[in-house]
Amino acid sequence: MNVAEVGTTKGMQQQLLKDSNVDISVKFGFFGLGMGGSSIAAACADIKMGKKNLKYPYTSLLVNTNKVDLDKIDVENSLIKKMTIGNGKGAGRNIHVGEETFESYKEQILESIQTQFQDSDFVWIVAGLGGGTGTGSVIKAAQLLHQNGYKKRFGLILTLPRLTEGKTVLSNALERLQTITSLMKGLGSVIVVDNQKLYDYYSAHQPNASVSEYLKFSNQYVAETLHELNIVTASFKPYGEYHFDSSEFENIIKTPGILHLSKFSVPANTVDTEQTLTYVGKLKENIETGVLSDGYKLQNASRLAVSVISNESIAKRVFNIKFNDAIENLVNDLSPIASEKPVAQYQYDVINRGEVYFYAVFAGLSLPTSIKTLVEQNNKLESLEESMKESDDDVLSALSGFSRKKATNEDDPFSSLDSKSNSNKKDDSEVDPFDLLN
Repeated sequence: MNVAEVGTTKGMQQQLLKDSNVDISVKFGFFGLGMGGSSIAAACADIKMGKKNLKYPYTSLLVNTNKVDLDKIDVENSLIKKMTIGNGKGAGRNIHVGEETFESYKEQILESIQTQFQDSDFVWIVAGLGGGTGTGSVIKAAQLLHQNGYKKRFGLILTLPRLTEGKTVLSNALERLQTITSLMKGLGSVIVVDNQKLYDYYSAHQPNASVSEYLKFSNQYVAETLHELNIVTASFKPYGEYHFDSSEFENIIKTPGILHLSKFSVPANTVDTEQTLTYVGKLKENIETGVLSDGYKLQNASRLAVSVISNESIAKRVFNIKFNDAIENLVNDLSPIASEKPVAQYQYDVINRGEVYFYAVFAGLSLPTSIKTLVEQNNKLESLEESMKESDDDVLSALSGFSRKKATNEDDPFSSLDSKSNSNKKDDSEVDPFDLLN
């Protein structure tokens, strides 16, 4: 399913979120930092399961230095906890303020973590890169979890800024990414959300939508994508001998490096197992494009999994040896050194649904090439800033060389008025000290 179709097309992906028979593989907790991170974490914990007896499978802790931003996040799940740190006025896009504030409140934060995530199998630290609080505190948050019982039980969800968000935002994000890259082996999976990618997709199909509508879409899309992947391995009947179970999914999300995600669906009548191009080409395209970010060297993946779902009648026609071999050959070509690469097939119990659904997960990757675009834009803005300063320096230099020419009787016909005006001048007590032109 195309990113832009989410929210406008009622597909099986949306139905999964409402099905009372589904279960989850891993019980997630979401630790949101700053405005962007807290908004996504709240959307993740607000996901409901079931039709009649609704339940919330996840929980979240939202931490921010800006109380107004935190208060305006509307949540339905009563288990979501909000926590304001500092003076409540924000970090002013200063990552050092965000880091220092988090450090000074870490004991209180740890107490909330231990309460909020006591039943969680795995915790996602969620932060928007570019601001002050989330960007500044993300490393401290990872260190806090690592040192207090969550070693190898947490990962990161990081959003990249759009190119138009300014030099401060870009440089903040790039500075933090440098540190995160150096610590990658000590972290679980890192999911990168490219806001420019999602924004371009959404604005192309919803040009009249507001920015707030886009933000709501992107937050929910991240939440639903992760939730769907967490459902697939625990909810559907395996078809045949090939299976990708919950423990294998947990191993994937605990793999250090970037976690790359893909999902889409095709009408079952377009899948011809005698013609592999009818589905393998689209699978390859969607894997390379991804849903949250792209630009990965997939050949370096250390683990991967592909899951395919359909109803029983379609499964009997499609899930044969030719179909399985074609997908296995594709993933072997894409990621030859991956140590695990199951291709799993599942049966979905909805008779009248005529689609085949594909999910793919690649783990252990390095940063996407889109980071280079952020670096180039940051360098461009720095060069522009430098040239603007040089222009300002030229003006100041010219101004400092200016001297007022004194008037004489020969070139000033009004000089005779000076004596009269001087006689009318006020005494010192009446002079306005701020009248600098006198």
